[in-house]
Amino acid sequence: MYKYALQMDQLMEEAKTEVKQVGNGVNGNLAIGVNTFSVAELPEILLHFQRQYPKVTYKIQQNESAYLCQLVREREVELAFIRLPLGLDEFSVLHLYAEPFYLITSKKQKRFEDEVSLADVQNQSLLLPSTQGLGVHYLILEAFSRLHLRPNLVGECSDIALLMDLVSSGFSASIVPETLLKRYKGYAIHAHKITGEPLMAAPVGLIWLKNHLLSKTAQNFIEFMQKERNDAMTIPIDT
Repeated sequence: MYKYALQMDQLMEEAKTEVKQVGNGVNGNLAIGVNTFSVAELPEILLHFQRQYPKVTYKIQQNESAYLCQLVREREVELAFIRLPLGLDEFSVLHLYAEPFYLITSKKQKRFEDEVSLADVQNQSLLLPSTQGLGVHYLILEAFSRLHLRPNLVGECSDIALLMDLVSSGFSASIVPETLLKRYKGYAIHAHKITGEPLMAAPVGLIWLKNHLLSKTAQNFIEFMQKERNDAMTIPIDT
């Protein structure tokens, strides 16, 4: 009986420790959404977070920004990396960075200068990433509209690997955010940064629901990302 009582004591202490660890975010699950054109540095970010919180488990869902907002509303995920702008009145937002867009063309075609303007691009046959009315597709068309330009669109493609294959073959050109070039390497393409005013950039942010209790794990991740963002502002970035 004494041995049994000691075992029960030990189990109770272990249970208390586990509850305490979940409460302070040492244990727990990080449920997070990631935009289809996901953050290129995400593997490194999660690796650094894992080193600080090695017992945390992960639920990662990838989708369009608008759908990720719905998942956050429904509490399917607590946090999401999304591309702005979107209607975010019901969300808190940690603005992370804004990245440039690039015109990509096949290496079979003549190379442009290093940088191009939207006026230079408008007569190119363009196959746009994403889906009409959402995310990057919307940002690209809005940028042309602000300059009263009419791009020569041949279609859209939500499968990015296929889009890169089509561009490489010479089927069309495309306009993509910088993250995509970092994630899809080795294609026979030229990449030209799009410059000029108004600046064409894709803001990226981390969102969560306002006025809702977050798990300690999610709170720890937000604090971690705030520190990462602040550190990035003080360190020169190679381009």
